Amino acid sequence: MLVGLYRSNQPAVLLTLMVLVPGLFLGDLAGPVVAPGGSMVLFERLLVALGPKAWVHGLFAIGLMLLMAVQLTGLVNSADLADRRNHLPAFLFPVLLALFVRSALLDPALVGMPLVIWAMRRAWSMTNNGPALSSLFDAGFLLGLAALFYLPYAFLVVVLWASISVIRPFQLREYIVPVLGLAVVLYLTWGVLHLNGATPWRPLLTIAEQGVSIPLAPRSGLFRGLLYVVLVPVLLVALLDFAVSYQRGVMQVKNLRSSFLAWGAALTVIMLGVYLLNKAFPPVLLAVPLAVLCVHAFMGEKRKALRGAAAWGLLVMALWAQWG
Repeated sequence: MLVGLYRSNQPAVLLTLMVLVPGLFLGDLAGPVVAPGGSMVLFERLLVALGPKAWVHGLFAIGLMLLMAVQLTGLVNSADLADRRNHLPAFLFPVLLALFVRSALLDPALVGMPLVIWAMRRAWSMTNNGPALSSLFDAGFLLGLAALFYLPYAFLVVVLWASISVIRPFQLREYIVPVLGLAVVLYLTWGVLHLNGATPWRPLLTIAEQGVSIPLAPRSGLFRGLLYVVLVPVLLVALLDFAVSYQRGVMQVKNLRSSFLAWGAALTVIMLGVYLLNKAFPPVLLAVPLAVLCVHAFMGEKRKALRGAAAWGLLVMALWAQWG
């Protein structure tokens, strides 16, 4: 029943997020908040605007999670990342995100991710023969804004290059335009800071300093064991079904799914780099690509009972992680 609900193409299903997401994360409203200092400029301004109260930070984070759940559903459906339209990403994203513990519900990577998802959707809207410069500039610009919350997102410009390489015939200017969009944001930010006497600006220091406050806390051995029992089979089935679906897809579908693989690979590089610096990384970097990939584990027509049991298992583990 749970899988069938979100496998449907009924937009009204998204209304269930108003219960699902707060139900998972309301327990963190009284948790600690990220202290100002050592963050990128837009995240610092956001912390000042939200004030010191933890519940305000928590409600803002829950609002962002609701937004990202809807965004991921739109991205999967518009870019043909699944065999048919569905709303499974809206369910899988908050559930997978809830499996991880962080010291603060609101973190820079979480705030910047909606802009990253928007950038990917904008870039993947280009076709192999139509105009693409405006889409690529917009995508680079959005990545620049995301980088002002969490600097490693600037690295995702390589995903735009990879997408261009598989979707479009080679034109050098199309590789330059997204970099210009990214550079414009960073340069204008530096200019504003310089005029306000806030230079020198050292954004690279924010990667190490901010990552320390967002650890992936250890779980009990029982929790980890049960999580592996539920999650590992889901991932294996998802990878197998994704490979089969990729092979039988038309060229346009293969191009977009190759672009998604490049996005997942780039996020993995960011996670590894941040982990080497901080022994931790923001959970949203892992939850977003997994939410898209795991859609394929629940799309098949066979063994519906097992797929449903896996979905309920993930939901129970997420509730245990947050409330247990």
